[in-house]
Amino acid sequence: MKNKRKYPYKNTSEKDLMSFEQLFRLFYPRLKNYAFSLLQNENEAEDMVQDVFFQLWQNMADFDDEGNGGSYLFTLLKNKCLNSLKHKVVEEKYAVRLAKNETEELYHISFAETNEFISMEERLMFELEMIIKEMPEKCQTAFRLKWFEGKKIREIAKIMDISTTMVDKHLAKGLQIARKNMDPDLYIFFLVRFQK
Repeated sequence: MKNKRKYPYKNTSEKDLMSFEQLFRLFYPRLKNYAFSLLQNENEAEDMVQDVFFQLWQNMADFDDEGNGGSYLFTLLKNKCLNSLKHKVVEEKYAVRLAKNETEELYHISFAETNEFISMEERLMFELEMIIKEMPEKCQTAFRLKWFEGKKIREIAKIMDISTTMVDKHLAKGLQIARKNMDPDLYIFFLVRFQK
């Protein structure tokens, strides 16, 4: 018969430092790995785990969960990480929208009466063609279908007879190649110009 692990968080009315330290030692490494798997950023993962233990410390007097300390900590950490990820998505969407508006203003309004917008577009298309030729074949196909034909990921997967995950990988690789080989201003113009 397996011995049940005893979680040392009883007697918390005095906020027993020893119990807290034992919980910390017991769960910190696993919590940090879990947070990193969600956030993909070591510093953020550490911050989140520290927040969880800080919250635990603040509530030690009320903490009365016989044998489920790990579940409590992992659930708390998961919720914090997911909230952080949601917040990042909102921030990124706002940043993209802001960049798009500013770029549209710059190229559509400032140069509306000149041929500069057209030449920027021509330069973009020329550079893109050169860069796409350097991409692996499947990456080229996915990139063209997405950015030139405006196909959705599922449509591309069906056309190429591959999984949506593979389509994402090909597109990510294509964007990485484009970003690496393209002038930064032109790359931003590309993202704005082809954003669906």
